[in-house]
Amino acid sequence: MNRILLITQAKSDISTLIQKSCSSVSLISPDSHYFDASEYDSLCILGGDTESGLVLNPSLRGCVERFRALGRPVFCEFVQSISGAYSNGLLHTTHHRMIFDSRALSVPGLVSGDLLDGHENDCIKYVHIPSDSYPILTYHDYACAHSHIEITDEEYKKGVCAMWREDNLIVFAARLCNFRRSRLAPRHRFEALVGTIIRFLAGEDIGISFEPPICRYESHTVKEASDVDRAVERGIAWFDRAGMLIDCGKGGVQEGFSHRISARDGTQRRLKQIRTDCVGEVAGAFMLKGQLSGDRHALSVGESMLDFIFDCMQVEDGHGKGMLRWTELAWDVCYGDDVARAVIGALLLQHVVGKVPHLDSISRALDFLVDTTDPDGIRVARTTLSRLDSAKLKEITASGAGTPCAHYNAYYHAALLLAYRAGGDRRYLEISERGLRHLMTLYPDTKREQSETEEVCRLLFPLAVLYEITGSEEHYEWLDRVASWLDAHRHECGAVTEWDTGYKAVCSRNNAGECSLLAENGDPVVDLLYSNNWLPLGYAYAYLATREERFHRAWCDIASFLISCQIHSDDQLLDGAWTRAFDVELCESYGVPHDVGWAPCCIETGWTVGEILMGLQFMKHAEAAKPPKA
Repeated sequence: MNRILLITQAKSDISTLIQKSCSSVSLISPDSHYFDASEYDSLCILGGDTESGLVLNPSLRGCVERFRALGRPVFCEFVQSISGAYSNGLLHTTHHRMIFDSRALSVPGLVSGDLLDGHENDCIKYVHIPSDSYPILTYHDYACAHSHIEITDEEYKKGVCAMWREDNLIVFAARLCNFRRSRLAPRHRFEALVGTIIRFLAGEDIGISFEPPICRYESHTVKEASDVDRAVERGIAWFDRAGMLIDCGKGGVQEGFSHRISARDGTQRRLKQIRTDCVGEVAGAFMLKGQLSGDRHALSVGESMLDFIFDCMQVEDGHGKGMLRWTELAWDVCYGDDVARAVIGALLLQHVVGKVPHLDSISRALDFLVDTTDPDGIRVARTTLSRLDSAKLKEITASGAGTPCAHYNAYYHAALLLAYRAGGDRRYLEISERGLRHLMTLYPDTKREQSETEEVCRLLFPLAVLYEITGSEEHYEWLDRVASWLDAHRHECGAVTEWDTGYKAVCSRNNAGECSLLAENGDPVVDLLYSNNWLPLGYAYAYLATREERFHRAWCDIASFLISCQIHSDDQLLDGAWTRAFDVELCESYGVPHDVGWAPCCIETGWTVGEILMGLQFMKHAEAAKPPKA
């Protein structure tokens, strides 16, 4: 086995793996000025832990070039100048993807056209790369495919070179050294690439033992209530461990973690803003935990978050009276569906304890939404209070002014129905019935935001509440239609994969702003921010409303999947949470990474974790409240 010299200024995943896998490894700092080439058979230079790329001092650079001239293997990572190539700046690659080509380097398990995602990375834009060096990897912005893409040689070479080979030299232009802690994906492709590099340095085919992934997943089937209870305990504990709660809920909750994971050290960017919808959803999860399991601390935290919403985020008087503000930044903005999700957790408590906390304040929030709804029962996506003069109000309440999309309306109608159930205001029932009728008249061709899957997943819950209240045969038929679609698109793992007939969604295959996780129908990707996160509560309520065993089975399926894809990690910022994306074949967080703010690895406190926890818990009440039909 080759004697390897490692030049690096800090310990990393690759340096640790080389030392563990190879019997003769020596280390020196990049600040060193000399090494004896006769003592080593191969050379590895790692610069990925630097801010903008490693620059070798002239005397050390001379040693490196003399070593290269001997024809011995050299690997360089994130080094600004090597051979005749040097940096012409950095390409920031958050929405770029690497495409592999096998002609210059054979990597077991990888074929030309395979995609590799580097998260929040930088790539050195080299000039004077040898013209006869065919690139192994090239970066392309907004490559719309799930995990493999077919492109021409000409298109491939237009990308920024991320990895190339020149005789005995292999250069990786971006950060790779902490591939494990920064969760570069798909994991098996990066492990195959790193393994090939280490074997290139070792000079022979050696066995390489990779550490377990940072985020681990355990396949699970729900067999008894304790299985769900453990998942709920882990999910509730995550909020405190990850530092999401502000003053034990008295100041609300942070939004979560962005998808931006630093390839330098694996740090995931925190989303510190306070969204009213997230606060309400998390409050619902904590209050259900408190009421259903007798956890007094969880109940207190949930009540504090609910107090925060109505003490701090509600307009008390004026023409916007009752409006719930979106965030502490977007102070004048109101998203109707977000408001609905902020109060649904509290409204669900009527089922559990027979009353709704802050019902008067909730009613004022819903009254504001009703007053800004068109005659069809459909709202516009958002309103801005400072612009809501009489002319604007007339415009947004005119016939056909709303956005006929479940994304912006479904949970609004669910909140109205639950508020009617709690307080008896018949306007709420009438408006929600009109709105849901309008959506179901268009269905399945409602105006889609993310995907067809999202629209159907969002409709399940409000239609279940509507049927529970009215018992109407027509309303049952609506519920049955969406449930049947979900049954037809359910994967064997229990989740519903993304699908969008005709790719009509606003965010489908987008290359600016928000973007769906889906590239092609049939991709094995599940969305836990916009789609499957709504299903546990939807199925639990449908079971409560109909007492049909098929809804209980569907809930068990989605609960089993969610417990299986809940994160297990030694990193307490991650353990117990769920990310937006999950690839059911790779069993890791993976999907099209183009979304401007919520790409595959993001973790939303409300939309994802809070909603999942509410749905996992509500079935306990549904089972106790109504036994299944004989």
